[in-house]
Parts: sequence; structure tokens; C-alpha cells
Amino acid sequence: MFKWNYTAQVETNATPEQIWAMWKNVETWPHWDSELEWVKLNGPFEIGTKGRMQPSGGPVVDFILTEIQLNKKFVNRAKLPLTTLEFTHVYEANSEEKNCPIIRHSVAMKGLLAPLFGLIIGRKIKKHLRVAMEDLSNQATKM
Repeated sequence: MFKWNYTAQVETNATPEQIWAMWKNVETWPHWDSELEWVKLNGPFEIGTKGRMQPSGGPVVDFILTEIQLNKKFVNRAKLPLTTLEFTHVYEANSEEKNCPIIRHSVAMKGLLAPLFGLIIGRKIKKHLRVAMEDLSNQATKM
């Protein structure tokens, strides 16, 4: 199976509760992620809840919440043609690499068309993911 992965992380002064509040309120994701026009969740922020998002310049994407650890981590998964796209969002109070809190977002594509989507979508992800997390951190600390 073909794979494409990318991870970015930033240090943050935000508390886990502040970051979690931003993550949980999916309709505000476009406020800190400029590559999203809108996001909607069809129910509570819990495993199995489905939603939709409109990436800038792309088609509407359906997703599902597949893993949730309160104030620490959540994962959402989307299906693309012949490829699965998974976003993992992590808050670490003290990571092994840093002696301060960090936010880490990882993107993984798996499937027959992962290399193609890696070129098309991956380029945009690499360009903006770190900035999106910096904006998330800055906005969360103002809450």
C-alpha cells in the first residue's frame, strides 16, 4: 500500500483545556486554519460522529471522528478516491523533545492514490500546517 505522511509541531503557551476548546468547536477551525472555508459536525464531538468540511479550492470532504482522548488527542478520517486521509491532533504538556507544551498535527494518506494526493494536497498541507497551528495556539491563549 502506498503512503504519504507529514507532521508539524509548535510550542504553545496554551493550556490543554484551551486547545481542546478550539479543537472541539469544529465550526471555528477556519478561524485558525486558512485552508478551510467551513466545517460542520453532525452531532457531539465524540468517536463515530461524522462531519463535512470545505477545503479552500477543493471539493467538500466527509470525515468521521475515530479517536478522542480528552484534552490530549483526537483523530479524524476522510475518504478520498482509493485513499484514506487521517489527521491526528495531539497536545503534549511535556514532550520528550521539548520541556514545554507542544501541539502536533500529523497527516497520513494511505492507498493506491496516496502518492498523487500527496503531490496535490500534500504540497498545500506542508505549506500551511505549521502556520495553522501557530494561529490555533495564539487564538487559544486569548480565550
